Amino acid sequence: MLAVLVVLGLIAIRTEVSLPAGITLEALSALGLIATAVAGAGPALVVLLAPIVVHAVTGRERLLRAGNLANVAAYGTYALVGAALLAVVAPDATSPTAFGWVLLVGLVQLLINWLIGPALYVTLWLGHTPRTALAVLADGVPAGAVMALLGATTVVLIPALGILALALFALIVLLPQSYLTYAARTRPVARLSSHVATRRYAHALAVQLGLSRTERRHLRDVLDAAARRRPSGEAVDYLHASSRGVGAPELDAQLTTEWWNGHGGPIGLSAAAIPEAARVIAVAETWSALTARGSPQLSHNEALTHLDAAAGLRFDPVVVVAARAVVAQERVTVAEPAPEPRLHRLHVPGPLRRALAGS
Repeated sequence: MLAVLVVLGLIAIRTEVSLPAGITLEALSALGLIATAVAGAGPALVVLLAPIVVHAVTGRERLLRAGNLANVAAYGTYALVGAALLAVVAPDATSPTAFGWVLLVGLVQLLINWLIGPALYVTLWLGHTPRTALAVLADGVPAGAVMALLGATTVVLIPALGILALALFALIVLLPQSYLTYAARTRPVARLSSHVATRRYAHALAVQLGLSRTERRHLRDVLDAAARRRPSGEAVDYLHASSRGVGAPELDAQLTTEWWNGHGGPIGLSAAAIPEAARVIAVAETWSALTARGSPQLSHNEALTHLDAAAGLRFDPVVVVAARAVVAQERVTVAEPAPEPRLHRLHVPGPLRRALAGS
């Protein structure tokens, strides 16, 4: 069981998710609580410190650094105090009647970890203000409480399920956490063709604008129609399509060349008279033409500058604002200035998507 806890701890650290104030969402704290309750302070320290050693051996970080010394101090106190409290209030920590006490000890351990980590190390060593430490505490309380709850639940399930209780914990905690990490991986838009990038951007814009499932389906149909027959912006082509009795997607595809101010073609529609799908695609196509394969491959921020300049003239300003919101929820970095929009596909709250983007 100790070996499994160590492996799960390594997975937890590898797939940690950063939250806004700098703390991370990962299951190591819960695994430390489980190890403390089942085996005591020594094994708990092995579980908690194993990621530090492995990271040093694999070259991910230096072993001898101030942050690791703070971690050792925090984890050591965390394990010793937790084991001492459990010995007093819940000698048989795996008993169902001890669930409340185990949960309470888990919360105390989280407070100890914060006191020695953010409260002391961040303020006294890194020089941040106490307000920063309090922000880390407030940011970490909800996630930490959930992890303590799951850890305590796993502890009381061990007598009945044995090591399978850890498998259940991994299923509930580590798989979703690993999925978030996998889903947040960045891939450059420059690898995509213009057509594929346009579809990615259009879908991200549709999600940001809150389009319904029916509206998003219509948007996809318009994209398909535009791919089959590129709009020319000429009135004669639009009239010809109308006379042939084509469906709404085909007609809307011909209107993606309209301008917000009415100076476009094929028939000079303006503002809200332009179908919403056409307005979204107009922004997505230009965005793609600036960033996709075979384009100037600008960064998202550079592309947004071009879109902003055309907002209210060629493009719907609301759609351009949505484009900026999409970028704000993606992992834009110096190394990857134009990642493919992916985080909007996660069915998680906006604040968590923004946290993933910043991690």
